[in-house]
Amino acid sequence: MYLKDLLKSIEKIAEDNNTSVPYICGGTPRDKVLNKLDKIADLDITTGDQTINLLGQEFYNFYKNKFNIKNNVGKDGHLTVHFGNLKVDFSSNFIIPNIDSVVKLQTKLEKETYSRDFTCNALLMDLSLDKIIDPTKRGIKDINSKIVDTCLNPEVSLPTKSNRVLRAIYLAVKLDFDIHPRVIKWITDNPIAIQNSSYKSMQEKLNICASIDKERTIKLLRDTKVYFYIPPEILLENNLK
Repeated sequence: MYLKDLLKSIEKIAEDNNTSVPYICGGTPRDKVLNKLDKIADLDITTGDQTINLLGQEFYNFYKNKFNIKNNVGKDGHLTVHFGNLKVDFSSNFIIPNIDSVVKLQTKLEKETYSRDFTCNALLMDLSLDKIIDPTKRGIKDINSKIVDTCLNPEVSLPTKSNRVLRAIYLAVKLDFDIHPRVIKWITDNPIAIQNSSYKSMQEKLNICASIDKERTIKLLRDTKVYFYIPPEILLENNLK
């Protein structure tokens, strides 16, 4: 199956089931801005509200008898459908608690976007893979400036999800970006927050980082002081000591 046909089917299923308009989110819009959108292996879909659950289930129902596909539901409730090497995630639509007291936004889609970890991951793209939408008005600028920065103040954005401190380091190494000074400061002041990530996540992400740029990974771990809160065996197995 061609990707464009799969995306058209998502659009049609959304129309037939009267869901909110679906968009591509996460890494795909970011990679398009970076001109690195060669092969899509991980596709994230959002509607900005709970109709994403209906869309995901009807998408699976539509294809389950046509292809040998698998699905699973994550701990946060979002549905993932696996088409061979392609993974389609239907977003959990996480919104930071009491976000209205932090920033005034009009729609659930805006609130969901501002609740994402970093501006580089907060872009939206239509299902034609053509139009990019930048709700925070900072995503494209930060990508072009090669900066990992939070959508809201770090003290709001970083503690709300378990992997965000780890992901700041992971994205910086993977994308060859710098981490914004305000994010560095928050992590340095709260280095134990790296332990909010699971052992498995630390193992997987740091393995990837070490394989990309071991020296930069060590520097970021030490500069942010999280180095001392990572299990020694993970550092050792990735030669990060």
